[in-house]
Amino acid sequence: VQITVLDEADHMCDLGFMPAVSALLDQIPNDGQRLLFSATLDGDVDKLVRRYLHDPVTHSVAPAAAPVETMDHHLFIVDRAQKHDVIAEVAGREGRTIMFVRTKHGVDALAKRLARVGVRAGALHGGKTQSARTRTLADFREGKVAVLIATDVAARGIHVDDVTLVVHVDPAADHKDYLHRAGRTARSPARCRPAGC
Repeated sequence: VQITVLDEADHMCDLGFMPAVSALLDQIPNDGQRLLFSATLDGDVDKLVRRYLHDPVTHSVAPAAAPVETMDHHLFIVDRAQKHDVIAEVAGREGRTIMFVRTKHGVDALAKRLARVGVRAGALHGGKTQSARTRTLADFREGKVAVLIATDVAARGIHVDDVTLVVHVDPAADHKDYLHRAGRTARSPARCRPAGC
C-alpha cells in the first residue's frame, strides 16, 4: 500500500472508530502517502496527524473561521401544533430542498406526511438498501422530487447542485453536524442565496 486516504477523518474518530483506524494505519508502511479529508479537521484527528503523518501539509479552501457569504441562516420558532403545517409549506416551495431529521423513522414518517399534502419527497437513511439510496439520490438530482428528507447520512460526502434550502427539522446533534448539513447549500454553482433554518 503506497497511498492511504481517510475521508471524513473527524467523523470516523467522533463515531469511535479511532482504534480501528489506528490498527489499519499501523499496518501501512511508514514511507507511504497518507491523506486525511474532511470539512472539519479537529479533535482526535490531531492524534492521527501526530502519529501517522510525517511533515504534514494542510490544504484548505478557506480559513476555519471564514464566513460563508453565500448562505443566510434563519430560525423559525413555531408552536409544536403548527410545526407540520410550516414544514409542509416550506417543502412545497420552488427549488431543491434538503430536510434533515434525526431518525430513520422520522424520515419515513415525514415523507409520508408530505405525500399526503401533495409534496413529493425522497427518503434517505442508512436503513434503506444501497439501490434504494442510489435511486432516491438520482430522483433528487434529476428533479423528479424537489425535496430530500434525510438523516445525517446525507450531511457528508453527498453533493447535489442547486440545493437552495436546507431545513433542520430536528436540530443537529452538534456544531459540526450543523456545519455539514448546512454545507449542502452554498456550494451551488448558481450562487443563489440559500438559507438554513
